Amino acid sequence: MGISVTQVDFITALTHGIISFFSPCVLPLIPAFIALILSEKGVKAFARIAGFLLGLSATFSLLGALSGLIGFLTNREITRYIAGSLIILMAIFFLMQIQLVKIKSFNFYRFKSGGFLSGIIIGIGIGLVWIPCASPVLASMLIIASAQGTMLKGSFLLFIYSLGISIPFLTIGSVISRVFSKISFSTPKWERFFRYLASAILVTIGLLIVTGKAFI
Repeated sequence: MGISVTQVDFITALTHGIISFFSPCVLPLIPAFIALILSEKGVKAFARIAGFLLGLSATFSLLGALSGLIGFLTNREITRYIAGSLIILMAIFFLMQIQLVKIKSFNFYRFKSGGFLSGIIIGIGIGLVWIPCASPVLASMLIIASAQGTMLKGSFLLFIYSLGISIPFLTIGSVISRVFSKISFSTPKWERFFRYLASAILVTIGLLIVTGKAFI
């Protein structure tokens, strides 16, 4: 039995999300994020986790819907130039360490207690933190969403993408937290190598899309 396009897109989106979970600039923050999400007990803890899932998925689903809308309003040629140009722009931002959403601009600890509503806010905040950190993978996913040509399909793909982040977060997050809390990611050489490599990959992808060599 063959794999349908929908199944391929589903697997692709989920895989993109799992890869984004391991974004180097977010890994050191996982211990703090886990502590925030699991700060309550009992029914309140369940409501907080549900709120986190809703907030995180809503953040990325909105991006997917906007990408699908762009794909709907423009033809493939225009979408190709817009998508490729944006990826190249993000490569420059990434290389220069310019974040559209800065981590320090969101005070997570204001919501260290509470239930469902607090969980939603934390989910949105963590989603915003992941946007600049996972920009190469997220950009690729948004291109796929825009190629769907509808807001519904775009939002659905990014919802699946968010599951790729939240599932490992809530299943192996505690283990990852204990492991990486003992590892330093602040080594300048390591950071520079990753930044240059990711930026080069982004520029390459952007140029391939703009020139029509590659487009989802």
